[in-house]
Amino acid sequence: MEDDKLVRFKSIFWDAFHRPKLQADTYQTLWEKLEPINEQLSGPLFSVYESGNCDYFFQDKNRFPWMNIPEDFMQWFQDRIEKYKAEVESMSASTKEEEHDKEVLLFQVDIKMELADLAYEIELDRLFK
Repeated sequence: MEDDKLVRFKSIFWDAFHRPKLQADTYQTLWEKLEPINEQLSGPLFSVYESGNCDYFFQDKNRFPWMNIPEDFMQWFQDRIEKYKAEVESMSASTKEEEHDKEVLLFQVDIKMELADLAYEIELDRLFK
């Protein structure tokens, strides 16, 4: 039986990374600009989705030579998510469409952070079992 954390992780994963239906060109452009950060986050988190663990981060020393403990993982994710969020928050929304789009992107930020928290907890649980 899957751990509750992993079940939650899998249930929200796609909410964080699917291409949203944005209504304003300005936010569509912003989303495209932020796609490299999305890709950095989605690959490692998808490995948790598929495998149920964080081995990808800790065993791939070519990509993550400095990642040795769960705190390294968490710091790496927080740094990228904070940058993503700051970019979204820096855009002013002056129309209903832009307000909607900003809310959608900020929702995705929140889900990304929840995924990082869950992956961190999954790894801690595994280490301390």
